[in-house]
Amino acid sequence: MSVEHPSRFKDVEVVFFDLYGTLVDWRYAIGSFITHYAGGEFVEDFFECDIREVAEYRPYSLILEKCLVEVLGKARVKTSRELVESFILTFARSPPFPDTIYGLTLLKRRGLKTAILSNTERRLIDITLYGFKHLLDYVITAEDVKAYKPSLEAFVRAYEAAGVQLERILHVSAYPQ
Repeated sequence: MSVEHPSRFKDVEVVFFDLYGTLVDWRYAIGSFITHYAGGEFVEDFFECDIREVAEYRPYSLILEKCLVEVLGKARVKTSRELVESFILTFARSPPFPDTIYGLTLLKRRGLKTAILSNTERRLIDITLYGFKHLLDYVITAEDVKAYKPSLEAFVRAYEAAGVQLERILHVSAYPQ
């Protein structure tokens, strides 16, 4: 049995995805942690900080740390190295959405290649993808391309790294870029 591509996507060879917020529920992982240690009213402060901080490349774990410390400071919660590392690992363990693995499996069955372009770093993404990394042909991080989305530079470098013509790529994101 062969499964056909819808006609408007017939030239697509690789489907690129954002990871956090698109394939895995980072809002749950981060929100649960911050709610537990600081209170639910501080969760959005974290995400606002994250958006502000990805303007310039540096390892994503440093951004996670900066934003957590900022949020905990607002909540008057004392931070420690252990608490920060626990937060970073909690982020890395963001669970896949219920349709993620099934959807990736169907795309592979249709003969498409799948890829990730993520604003994170290798050591964290390897934790996040544990158990379903085999469903991905390319995993590219901000650490690899030395740039964060939504900068055009991040996309161009990632697509070049995958060696796929731009018109053969479909990029899927839960966030407007």
